[in-house]
Parts: sequence; structure tokens; C-alpha cells
Amino acid sequence: MFIGSQSTSTILDVFRTGLQEVIRQCGTPAEVKFKTKGCAISAKAPDLTKRVDFMQVSFPLKEGTDPEQVNQAMQATQINGRIKVEDGSCKLIVPPFEWRQLNQLIPLDRIVETYARESLRSHTWTLEVQEYVSVGFNINYMIETMRKRNASDLHLRAGNRPFIRIDNDLEPLDLPLISAEDMREIMVQLGGENELNILETERESSFQFHAAGVGYLRCSGYIKAGATALAIRLIPESPLPFEKLNIPDVVRQVCNRPRGLFLVCGVTGSGKTTTLAAMIDYINQSRKAHVITIEDPIEYVYTDKQCIISQRQVGRDTLSFANALRGCLREDPDVILVGEMRDIDTIRAGLSAAETGHLVFSTLHTTTAVDTINRMISYFPQAERDLIRQEIAYTLQGVVCQRLLKRVGGGRIPCVEILLGGRPIVRDAILDGDLSKLYGIIEVDGDMRSFDQYAVELYQKGLVTKTEAISACANEEGFERVISGIKSSEGRKILK
Repeated sequence: MFIGSQSTSTILDVFRTGLQEVIRQCGTPAEVKFKTKGCAISAKAPDLTKRVDFMQVSFPLKEGTDPEQVNQAMQATQINGRIKVEDGSCKLIVPPFEWRQLNQLIPLDRIVETYARESLRSHTWTLEVQEYVSVGFNINYMIETMRKRNASDLHLRAGNRPFIRIDNDLEPLDLPLISAEDMREIMVQLGGENELNILETERESSFQFHAAGVGYLRCSGYIKAGATALAIRLIPESPLPFEKLNIPDVVRQVCNRPRGLFLVCGVTGSGKTTTLAAMIDYINQSRKAHVITIEDPIEYVYTDKQCIISQRQVGRDTLSFANALRGCLREDPDVILVGEMRDIDTIRAGLSAAETGHLVFSTLHTTTAVDTINRMISYFPQAERDLIRQEIAYTLQGVVCQRLLKRVGGGRIPCVEILLGGRPIVRDAILDGDLSKLYGIIEVDGDMRSFDQYAVELYQKGLVTKTEAISACANEEGFERVISGIKSSEGRKILK
């Protein structure tokens, strides 16, 4: 870390600023060293946020300086420090002090400026942490706290307290600040030395950890200001059943289809993985099939029931989603789950698998059902779009988009938009490229839902507040329109 100083900055200003910044970014240090041309400052203590047990300032003396002069200057202060001179280098050793006493050490700066070979004003300093305070964070305790408080995520960052996400809001845990060394130890506890090496070389890491009896952790490591950070999502050991998801039964019925493409969409943290896990678990109980999942990383872990389920992780078991998709067609699958349609090759392979008689599930980060189809088509060059539009029109079984809302009484509940494929009117709209017509189709079809319609249902059942319901709608006017029973202009055209 680099610390800048001005013409008016004392060495104590540098010391204070540097420690405050390293604590903010990387956690609590136990030993630090500041260096610049012609000077070094060392300090150590069990916890440097509270007091300094040892501090030493080293600098070369001006030519011809008598060490006794420096000693007399130190004795003239009330610091009660000591000096040591060897081979033209002077060391000022300061007795222990607390942070509130730092300003009493100002005479040190005057001594250094008077007797140092050159002024230390307007210099750039480097700050190195030799050792951090380790409080022995127990990751299992934090995971247990997450489960007790129904938290979905845990954020661990050097220089901060742990934070958990409850009903979409972040709350700090009443624990000490995490140091950079603590983060390294936590990373090793969860992912081992291998994942730590991956993080340090690639600057990103994604892996799973099984906390037996509690759940699975999806761990995403990253680097923040040179120090390790982790975002951890808690996933139950068993998928939630459909009954607990509050999603229309028409979504479950898709699981009985023999072939086609079904997409679950929404922003990060909207419950896509939970919905897909419920669908795979339902198939596992009701069909005799071979299910192949391709994930990055694996999240829910399934136990074979009626099905055999082969779970493959990108990076460990296969090189990419597209590679695994192309290969799995020769592995006798009935159902294929692709963690994410993230590039043109994966989308192309997914459509091909759906066309060749497989039921394919996947996700996209889109906000509405119509946007999902637009996004898939837009990945492809203009010359290919008519062909892709045709493939989507004939293979699409449906799209579900999700948004999580705060439930009355605590917890969260999904608000969904449902577009079902396989209907001639939906197929024709996609083939003609008239995707705007899908909005009206969704609104008038008894099995489909728009976000506005489903938000009204949740509000009328007393499951969410009106403010929460409106937050899931396209606009407040749309919410009021659905409550009043007025169809959109596009919906009225379809009804005629």
C-alpha cells in the first residue's frame, strides 16, 4: 500500500493515515512497517487498533551530527524515549502508547526533521503489514447463524465485519473485523490450498463446500484492494418442494413434457436455482430417466430416486457448458440441466439438444419473459436469426421470470411471469418476429401470468404489501389497471 504525504504532513500523520487505511481495507494489523527514502517506521502490538506496544523510527543522520545532540533533544521531550546510533543511522525507540496519546509524540517529528539527512516532507511511503491479528473466526458458527436467522448470503471481506443478507437486506454480525490473514484461513477451511491458489493466480474462484447437516455453500472468492473476499450462498441439503415455493402448478407440469426447452430467468438472487432444483427433484421422484446437470459450480446435490442423476461441474468435470452439452447427447440423457445460457455456443447446443428429443432446462439473466426470447436471438448474427427464431418457436416449452418480494410476516416469496410455448399463437408470434404480441398473449391466457397480474394475486391474498407488489410491476398504472380488471390494448385485440 502507498501512502502520500504533503509538505505539512508529519511522520505521525503518515503513521495515522496508513494504519487507518490498512485497517479499513485489509483488517487489523499486529505488526507494520512504513518505508520511504531515508526513513522507516516499525510498530507492533497484539492489536494496533487499540495501542502501540513498540514503535521505532529509523533514519540516516546528517553528516557531522553528534549523537549526543540527538540524545539531548530526546531527553528534552516528555516522551521518555531512547535513541540508538550505529554507522550513521539513528533509531528512535518510543515507549508504549495509546492512540489518544499520539499527538503527544509530535516532538519526534521535529527531531527527525532537524537531524535527518534529508527532509521527509512530500514523500511517498510504502506500508507493509508483517502480521495481522487473528481472532480465529469459526466459519461453522457463522453458517449456523445464517441458518437460524434464515439468511441467504454471507459476505466476508478483509477490513470489515461479516455481513449476512436477510430478506434482501444486509446486516452486520456482532463479530470483530476480519483480517487478511483470517480471510486466507477461511478460504483454506472452505476450499483448501488448491482454491486459494486459483484465487491468487486467476483473481476469481468459484466452488462448493458441504457443511454436513446444515447445507451446501456456493462460495465465490474475489480480490478486494489486494485482500481476499468471499460471497457465500447457503443452499439447503434437499431441494424445496413445489408446495413451499408458491409457484403456479403449470410450471411443475412442464416436468412431464418429453422434450423441449424451458428457461427460468431473473436477476441474480431471484431464486432461479431453487426453482430449477424443485423441478429436477420432482422429475427424480416421478420419472424413470437419466438426468445430466452441467453447473458452475454444483449447488444442490441430488440423491438418485426414480432417476439416475449425473452432476458435472464446469472446470472440474468438463471444460465448458457448450462442450458438456455437445458431449452429453452421446450419454443417453432424457433431461439436461444447463446452469446458464451464457454464450452463443451454449445457446446453440441447448437448442440442438431440445430439437433432438431431450427436455432441457436452463437460466438467463433477463427481467421479463419477452426479453428472454429477444436476448437469445440477439446473441446470433443477423444472417442466422431467422433460423434461430424458428428453432425457439418449435422447441420452447416455456419461460418463467422471477422476482423475490418481502413476504408479510417475514421471509420472501417469488413473483413470477409465465410464458408457455407449444401454443400456435405463441409459435406464430415468435416466427413472425412480432414479440410485442406476446405481452397481450400472456395477459389473456388462463395459464400464463404477467408480473402485474401475479403481483395483484399476491397482494389480494395478503401475502405482500401493496408497495412490495407494485415494485414487481412494470409500473403503478399497470398494477391499478389489473386490479380494476381492464385488459391492455394488445390483450383486447387478441380477445376480438
